[in-house]
Amino acid sequence: MVKQVCDAAGQNCHWLIRPNQSMHWQSAIKVYLAIAASCLAVGVFFALHGFWPVLPFAGLEVIVLGGAFYACMVRGEQREIVSVNADRLTVEKGRRKPQQHWECPRAWARIKLERSRIAWYPSRLSVAFKSERVEIGSFLNEQERCLLAAELQQVLRHNAATH
Repeated sequence: MVKQVCDAAGQNCHWLIRPNQSMHWQSAIKVYLAIAASCLAVGVFFALHGFWPVLPFAGLEVIVLGGAFYACMVRGEQREIVSVNADRLTVEKGRRKPQQHWECPRAWARIKLERSRIAWYPSRLSVAFKSERVEIGSFLNEQERCLLAAELQQVLRHNAATH
């Protein structure tokens, strides 16, 4: 999911890039608890009928499912912020606060959208300056990635035309 905010002159633009998240934490916890309760209920039922080895496996299943839910929810909180102002292009990545920071001169920044040689593999979008390169939007779908590349190139071209 991409959200763009620009000033009236088009000189300062910011893109908030984040994955599509189908559930919020509260909903995910409710779904997890419902699945865990039913799984443990089945395990307890079989344990009471003499098949006690089922119960540890049911517990293990609940723990693994909880880890998978947690990993998915944490991945859904990833954020990338691409900022373009009069003289700099900045990329920040992180969850709650920027954990990675990269910047380069706006006039020298290049947007690269590389198609994969294999048809069903996704393209890769990156911002490059000299030999440095930072990938952005890896969790976007193909259409969103292409649209983001076009928007970034348009803003960078607009800078070249006005200066």
